[in-house]
Amino acid sequence: MNPHLPANLGLHHVRAIVRAMYEVAAADGLHDAERVMLRGFYDACREDATGLTGYDELVRGEFDFAVAAESFDSDDLKQALLKSCILLAYADGRFSAAEQTKVREFAQLLAVTPDALAGMEGAVGDHLIQQISRIQNTDALQEVAREIEQR
Repeated sequence: MNPHLPANLGLHHVRAIVRAMYEVAAADGLHDAERVMLRGFYDACREDATGLTGYDELVRGEFDFAVAAESFDSDDLKQALLKSCILLAYADGRFSAAEQTKVREFAQLLAVTPDALAGMEGAVGDHLIQQISRIQNTDALQEVAREIEQR
């Protein structure tokens, strides 16, 4: 399993995280970069566990986040879900207003405070800056940094 995810993450959590990430990405139209990142995440999880449905089948069905949220009963699980959604939202280069609204909706259903959510957004932004800082294209780095700072 992904070392950045909590050890107590079950199959039902993975399915819910992927569906939530899909909902966030679809909030402003699913972009190719988001689709590739999401499918890669799910495929990596499928390699580690048996019993996961196919990606296409999973994202095609109805998703009731309020029901899924009931099993995210620890701070670690809530952070895993919300940070995953935020990270995916940035896959196309920006965390759009529609994506932000969807993430805030999920955070409310998980009883995560706005301050805690802002902290998660900052942590994801910091992570992305660290990853991008290894890139030699400083123009691209500055553009992404501006996008994150504007939040």
